[in-house]
Amino acid sequence: MQSDQTLDEQVIAWQSSHDEIWAERLMTKYRPFILKTVASVSGRYIEIENDDEFSIGLQAFYEAMNRFDHRGSFLAFAKLVIASRIKSYWQKENRNQTVCLDELDVVADDVDQLINELSMAQDIQRFSGVLADYNLTFSLLATKSPRHRDTREAVLSIAKRIAASERLLEMLRKKKRLPIREIVLQLAVSPKVVKRNKVYLLAAVLVFTQPDTEMAAWLRAVSGDPVR
Repeated sequence: MQSDQTLDEQVIAWQSSHDEIWAERLMTKYRPFILKTVASVSGRYIEIENDDEFSIGLQAFYEAMNRFDHRGSFLAFAKLVIASRIKSYWQKENRNQTVCLDELDVVADDVDQLINELSMAQDIQRFSGVLADYNLTFSLLATKSPRHRDTREAVLSIAKRIAASERLLEMLRKKKRLPIREIVLQLAVSPKVVKRNKVYLLAAVLVFTQPDTEMAAWLRAVSGDPVR
């Protein structure tokens, strides 16, 4: 591992070597982070020598090092894994505890689900910047989303067709708005549907142009496509 690498890059590089000396150094360096996370999850002061939760936190941090796949931040992922493992420990011990993380309302047991949740959250954060380029916000979307399922499905179907058209996408990116007339003519769709749902439609197109995100996978599933 090179000193000029980010922590995320170092963890990915370590996965090829599993250098235990380096792993021990990293866990020692980030012991305060692990202790703070365990205390936050537990909602109380943690004694390193006497609390099982701290040992579980160390083990979970090491597990996170092995499972991190460069989606998002390693430390954010490690926090999720630590929370999940501590909750699992409490369940086995039949202890009634409340998991408290500012970033999560609910902590799932399954780490793979946590990965997806983290990826979605990061997608949303990045996507807010994309929306801003088109003078859109999530709060605006909340007020402009179609109320009826049939309408949403119709709009999403149009969005997928727009996203598949280089010509329409080029016009959209250039104007920073939907080329409504061209969409209606090229796709032979109802101008009323496009105009009434232009905010939701534009946002859906922007999602579909980022195919490798969790948001796009979710939106495809909502619109009836298999998740690829």
